[in-house]
Amino acid sequence: MIIALAEQTVDYEEVAALGNEAFGSPRFDTEEVRWLYERSFSLGTTVVSLRDNGRKVGQCAMVYQSILMDGSREHAVQIVDLFLAKEFRSKGLLHQLYDEVERECIARRIRFALGMPNARAISVNERFFKFRPFLRLPVRVGVAVPVRSSALISSVRFDPTAKQETIALLAHYRTALDENGVSWDEGGLFQRLCSPRRVYGLHATDDLLLVSSARTSGHVGYTLLCGFFVRSGMRVAATSVRAVVRSACHLWSRPMFAFVGFNNSLPDSPGFPLPVWLRRSPMLLSTT
Repeated sequence: MIIALAEQTVDYEEVAALGNEAFGSPRFDTEEVRWLYERSFSLGTTVVSLRDNGRKVGQCAMVYQSILMDGSREHAVQIVDLFLAKEFRSKGLLHQLYDEVERECIARRIRFALGMPNARAISVNERFFKFRPFLRLPVRVGVAVPVRSSALISSVRFDPTAKQETIALLAHYRTALDENGVSWDEGGLFQRLCSPRRVYGLHATDDLLLVSSARTSGHVGYTLLCGFFVRSGMRVAATSVRAVVRSACHLWSRPMFAFVGFNNSLPDSPGFPLPVWLRRSPMLLSTT
């Protein structure tokens, strides 16, 4: 008999093994999964599993987040790592898995569930979890002269061992209470940057902080502009945006850059929109 249940403890080796089996490739690493579930958003994760006589045959992970909506703080979950073993893929088991996720959300009084499904998962999430499209994130690309600007107060590779100095820097760029979206403080952002898989750069002016990372897509290397964080109470100057972008490209020695998403606090988003036909992912934010 197959049952759905919220796991009391997570066996990370079991999660990674099932994920690699389901996708047919070694995409899941035990330590990376542990970091994602326990520390990436600092609020923990509930894993809802399907078990057949004790054997785990499917799962869906609910990563807890704190988001701001019109000045109010709300509990939310991001739905990630949904997969079923190949011989157990059926509409009935998907319904069973999603029903248990829904019960867990109701029990914890969670009002918002977020997902960033790939192209194949969009229709599945809409049908079974009642996800609906909320926001299609723009993808912008450009080329910057890789130089270090005199406007910078800091431009370094993120070092998880330099916690005290990094926390002191990040504290200036906490998410303002009048913003909408994921809420970051210095402790949460520090933990988010401690990924066992990625290396990040921090580029700061008096009014703006940029988190960057070196990435490769289709054998093309580029600088990913992961996120911009504005110093509370300050208006960002266009010169600051150019300074941190150029600094990021300089750090990674990759003049091509990409930025995904919106930031209404910037005077203008860097780069130019990438045509839809060139996008490798729908980058569709869905909500319940």
